[in-house]
Amino acid sequence: MIAEVVKVGLSAHPGGMAADVERPCGYVHVFPTGNLADPSHPRWCDRDDCQRRGQHRSQASHLDTNRPETFIVDVCVVQALHPAAEPMVNLASVEGDATACLFLSLGQTRVLRYRLASLLDAARPARNNGGRW
Repeated sequence: MIAEVVKVGLSAHPGGMAADVERPCGYVHVFPTGNLADPSHPRWCDRDDCQRRGQHRSQASHLDTNRPETFIVDVCVVQALHPAAEPMVNLASVEGDATACLFLSLGQTRVLRYRLASLLDAARPARNNGGRW
């Protein structure tokens, strides 16, 4: 590490602090960059024109099974810009020109996750056929 510092013409000499500054050993200041730089957005927000859309939105996750499917399903987190608004999960399905959206609270989404896991476990075939679906 020190060799790399010297190679680029820097030195690793400790510097003094102003007499009126006191910090405990190991103190680290976190500079607000990236997601910390704009606290008006939730950390999951894609920061893509939220004011025009009227909501914060995460990047959409495409539910791709690598097989032909009847319709496309995307899921993302959304939250209205209203200060009291709660984040919600948006499930959107597209088939041709038709689109359907379903909004679930985080609590409903959490329960749905467990219900889907139980259903998938129940639908799993017996192990005697190699565990194939």
